[in-house]
Amino acid sequence: MDLDVLDGLKQLNYPLDENGLKKAVADGPLTLEYTKCVEWLSKEIKHFYNLDEHVNAISSPDDTFSFLLELSSFLKELGCLYKSLTEGNAEERLKTRNDRLKLLDFLINELFGARILSVRKPTTPNLKLTINESPTAANLKKMLMALSFPKPPANITAGVMFTKVNSKVQEISNVVVSPPLFTGKLTDSQWAMLEKVNKDLQEEYENRRKMLLKRLDVTIQSFQWSERMKGKENDIAEKYCSIRNNLTASTSVKLSDLIAARAHLAVLEKTSSASVRKNTQSSINKVIIGRVPDRGGRPEDQQPPPPEMPSWAPRAQGQPQGGGGYQGGGGRGGGRGGGGDRGGRVQGGWNQGGGGGYQGDRGG
Repeated sequence: MDLDVLDGLKQLNYPLDENGLKKAVADGPLTLEYTKCVEWLSKEIKHFYNLDEHVNAISSPDDTFSFLLELSSFLKELGCLYKSLTEGNAEERLKTRNDRLKLLDFLINELFGARILSVRKPTTPNLKLTINESPTAANLKKMLMALSFPKPPANITAGVMFTKVNSKVQEISNVVVSPPLFTGKLTDSQWAMLEKVNKDLQEEYENRRKMLLKRLDVTIQSFQWSERMKGKENDIAEKYCSIRNNLTASTSVKLSDLIAARAHLAVLEKTSSASVRKNTQSSINKVIIGRVPDRGGRPEDQQPPPPEMPSWAPRAQGQPQGGGGYQGGGGRGGGRGGGGDRGGRVQGGWNQGGGGGYQGDRGG
């Protein structure tokens, strides 16, 4: 035991060599060196275990009895199992070398254990124990809370609990839940067809959501073009992204939603009804816009343009014609006159200026 005690003191960095230990535990009155060693060990243990008692070393042989009383109280608080150190007359304790070594060995081992526990045990007083619940337990807890169930006892069986849950659901289903929308039965082929329809609708609405999200992104970008928004791009992006990240293009509608749909979904209410407006109204709807100037632009208020005769339209009846050679000329003159249709306006000028006699002569 001497070597064990000496080795333990060395590991605890207590300055005591082999000769000093032999003198400290020798038979006879308690030595100052021995009581100092006990005092140091008791203070170290008190620090790690947060005890109330510790042992003070003696300064003279007269303090031996006080030392033994303090040691007895300290060992009882520590829970020492050596009866020779805790029971009997206090003055008769630590009389032998073996009892003194036994006391040092006990205190050394206790100090070793205290240091190990201090390393493994967190020092923060506010220790929070987190228990990871399984998804099944978490969903069961949410179900019981939604049904306003008190906390079930620890010894309740699953059958009893689900029987109470079933009766509770049947009790409130007639009040809270409306009848199901679909109550028929479908074959396997009909379920497959319904699955295909659902897939097509998901693709359609996903494209629509993508378009709306793209329009939203472009609208926010256009706001940043304003001169007042210069230098605030980061603030706008930070606030916008916190909301935009929650908007996804994918849909989560499944066939189970169709089975769970209730009959009230088939009732279409007007968008102006009170039950709908209570969820869609906002403060902007209460703003009254003042009278604005009439900017016109109505087609019925516009004057139609004057009619225009196209260049290819024929002449109107009753319009005066050119010289008589064009109308009465025969033979070659008539043919020439007819060929002059392309230059009617020029020939008409000739007729007015005496050209009629010229054409009449050639026609004759």
